[in-house]
Amino acid sequence: LTFKRIPASRQDVGALLLRCARRLLLSVIRRSPKNRHSLAMPTGIPASVMGFRQVGPDIPVDPHVFEMLDFPDILMRDYTSQNGIPVQLTVVRSGTTRRSLHFPEVCLTGQGWEVEKQYRAPVSGSFVANRLEIFKGESEQAVLYWFMTGVRPTESYAKNSLYWAKERLLFRSPRTMMVKLSTPVGSAGAESAFRYLEDFAQNLTPILQERFE
Repeated sequence: LTFKRIPASRQDVGALLLRCARRLLLSVIRRSPKNRHSLAMPTGIPASVMGFRQVGPDIPVDPHVFEMLDFPDILMRDYTSQNGIPVQLTVVRSGTTRRSLHFPEVCLTGQGWEVEKQYRAPVSGSFVANRLEIFKGESEQAVLYWFMTGVRPTESYAKNSLYWAKERLLFRSPRTMMVKLSTPVGSAGAESAFRYLEDFAQNLTPILQERFE
């Protein structure tokens, strides 16, 4: 058998080199704990958000997540209320594109969680956010998430896209993000858990609006 050699185009070679460079970068990051922590988002979000205080250092993000989401800024951090209610904050902030933004349901399902209920609800009359009631085995969690472009929070990915497109048409460089809060559902039920998440969200949103307008 004989095989005819097909010359590679410049685009093919360039794409191959780009993939190799990205894999090399990720391999270096994985081997270096220092670099893993340096990937956390430099948000300036305070360690204290009204009655909630940060617990421990920011949670390291696996470099594989950065590769899948096209290297966004990601912050994962645990807080606790004055009476010991834990809240985990996740912020995924994109750069000049929106490819890194996603629906949390996708990641949660991939982690083994099942969505029992999904609906929208107002956050103290300020804006509307998405609610998820999820479970895995005997564990239950309440999840609250929304999107933001500049100072505009919204529950709708489509509305967030329109805000972003409008800013781009005005020759601005909009920052857009997904904000997610989660807490375990205790004996008081899901509504009680969501009240803590909404309290946190109401105090966090003005901070995000100030820092990322």
